[in-house]
Amino acid sequence: MIVQYHPLTASDLDSAISYYNQQRAGLGEEFRSEVYAAIERIRSNPFQFAIVEHDIRRCFVRRFPYGALFRIVNHETLRVLVIRHHRRRPGFGLRRQ
Repeated sequence: MIVQYHPLTASDLDSAISYYNQQRAGLGEEFRSEVYAAIERIRSNPFQFAIVEHDIRRCFVRRFPYGALFRIVNHETLRVLVIRHHRRRPGFGLRRQ
């Protein structure tokens, strides 16, 4: 599948990486790796993930309290809408297209 990203997804990821790097050197890179691994799980089988609202699905990031929210655009394409923390601002990113 082709993966598209909402333009604000990069800033979501960069903010979280910065936070984790402040906590411990290199932790931000570990977080980045886990996010990319989650996106690969999404690519390989997007229908395995539960719908959280309307047609938006969520894949949890391993080891970190984050999830990737995405939408299946068509049979070839999916769009990652937001990388967000589980407990902060629960509606964050749901209005992104």
